[in-house]
Amino acid sequence: DLFVPNQTLVLPKKGTASETRENTSETKRDSFVSPSLVSAGGVIAAFAEGHIHAQPPADGNLSKPISSDVVAGYLDAKWNWSALVGKVNSSTWKAHSVLSTTDATNNNRVGVFYNPTTTTKGNKVFLLAGSLGELKGSGEQRKRENLGLKLVVGDVREPTGSEPSGRIEWTAPTSPQLNDSTKTAHQGNLTEFLAAGGSGVLMEDG
Repeated sequence: DLFVPNQTLVLPKKGTASETRENTSETKRDSFVSPSLVSAGGVIAAFAEGHIHAQPPADGNLSKPISSDVVAGYLDAKWNWSALVGKVNSSTWKAHSVLSTTDATNNNRVGVFYNPTTTTKGNKVFLLAGSLGELKGSGEQRKRENLGLKLVVGDVREPTGSEPSGRIEWTAPTSPQLNDSTKTAHQGNLTEFLAAGGSGVLMEDG
């Protein structure tokens, strides 16, 4: 399996605060859902929604917060089946956080990303996911008014080594907005976007 609960190690996204903390540089997820798979520029990228604290705590307190991020595993399109299985089963196999939920520089906020949807065009990978609220501490209830979408774009670069993990460079997340033409096309009844999950299709007209 590409993503195994409580086993697969996830590396933090480059440039985040958690990447600089030695004791949290690699973390595990309680479960993985909403998988998808895309191929671009010789790299196969598998995505999943990684859940943290998805299992009820031992004390039965269901108020313990649940957070989720979007993680990716990278494969070389040239690998044959035996090579792919060998890489995934290797102790060095790790997933990478693409949409991160924790920012230790801002009250250790925890957010939720859900239903990641992926598609490609040329050497670019587009990842769209729903986002939900923030949490400023383990005892506070999540605020739902921040429901929205986040988009990151990955640019597949030329290989500089034998591993495909460093070949996709991701942009900072942005929030797609409803424009007037989109609202007009739906007679003004469209008020928000929601994530669907899975692999999407990009039409020729974009």
